[in-house]
Amino acid sequence: MRKVSLILSLLLVLSSGCAKEDEKELSEFIIGEWDSELSVINMGTEDEVLVYFYATFRSDNTFDLDFLTFPDKMPMYSFDDLNYTINSEFNLTIDNPMETGETVDFDIVWNPGLEKMVWVPVYVPGENPPTMVFTKR
Repeated sequence: MRKVSLILSLLLVLSSGCAKEDEKELSEFIIGEWDSELSVINMGTEDEVLVYFYATFRSDNTFDLDFLTFPDKMPMYSFDDLNYTINSEFNLTIDNPMETGETVDFDIVWNPGLEKMVWVPVYVPGENPPTMVFTKR
């Protein structure tokens, strides 16, 4: 958790110092292929699983999401044509790949100069989505 806080702080400082010409909208920045750092699903439960994510975001507000095994990054689950909605430059909603018809909200810290984004789940009692750190391919 301390690592995530440090990453968030670093990205906030760096993003506040970006030059005007480097600024993009989140809707432009998110388009493309992204790899995640190691993430924990169901943290703190007996169902805890370590995974990597690979995501491809398209401009039509759809994306594909793959869960990859740890440590070898082999495909575990693949979800195609999920939807995402950008609510603001720092928040988005995605289809929950594990629950059909459900969505998950994330606050996002992103920096075009680093080609990184950190997704922090918006707290909802009873839900425990992972925090994810993505780097653009």
